[in-house]
Amino acid sequence: MGVLGMGLGRSRGPRWERALVTGASTGIGRAMAVQLAAAGVDLVLVARSGDRLEELASELRASGGQLEVEVLEADLCDPEGLAAVEKRVVAEEAPIDLLVNNAGLGYEGLFHAQDLAEVSETIDVNVVALVRLTHAALRLMTARDRGQVILVSSIASLQGMPMTAVYSATKAFITSFGEGLYEEHKCTGVTVTTVLPGLTHTEFHQRGHWDLDRWPSIGWQDADAVASVALAAAAKSRPEVISSWQNRVLAVLSSKAPRHWRRATIGWFSRRK
Repeated sequence: MGVLGMGLGRSRGPRWERALVTGASTGIGRAMAVQLAAAGVDLVLVARSGDRLEELASELRASGGQLEVEVLEADLCDPEGLAAVEKRVVAEEAPIDLLVNNAGLGYEGLFHAQDLAEVSETIDVNVVALVRLTHAALRLMTARDRGQVILVSSIASLQGMPMTAVYSATKAFITSFGEGLYEEHKCTGVTVTTVLPGLTHTEFHQRGHWDLDRWPSIGWQDADAVASVALAAAAKSRPEVISSWQNRVLAVLSSKAPRHWRRATIGWFSRRK
């Protein structure tokens, strides 16, 4: 079901005028951009791949209507690139009223064997860039008493994960961060929604050198499904959403089990693989 069918249209739910989506060239970010465009929301597309962004922008503009699509090529690991995106977030001309913090990455492997550059890159994108862009957006939105932020976390945020320890730790930060921000802005015109996808078919794993033979073959989602759930939850100003029933069941079971048991079970499974 598309995002329009879930209540994100011109006449129902919050009417976003313009959304800035990070990591918009592929995967969940691209799917969100397509669904927002279908709902008539103008877009600012952010990613490292300028060619892919231009291709997507052309596709969206050609889909009809008077849609405005800006392309902002930027590497969020680069201070200048991040500063350029911050500047666009707070621009008074053509203001942003929905920030989708979707850009993220993570590498698989034993922590001590990982390249420190990859560790730093993961923290810079998943935490530093997300925090700075959210801070910029919320300052502006709070002054206007209007706006929304979507934070894309992960079901991996609910438990420390061997072989992806840095990635799951950064996602745990995002989930906790989103909960706190939602409560800070409760009963105002500003909302923060945190999205917890599970395993999703994107290019994310390829970039992070993940060995997918180690991971379950069931329970995967496609990016369109995750995007639909995320945008529908944001349209209803929900604080948090888990993207599939399988992941919701996993989250409930995880919350009931003692933490040491969860840690030992996941550790055993990781060593067995």
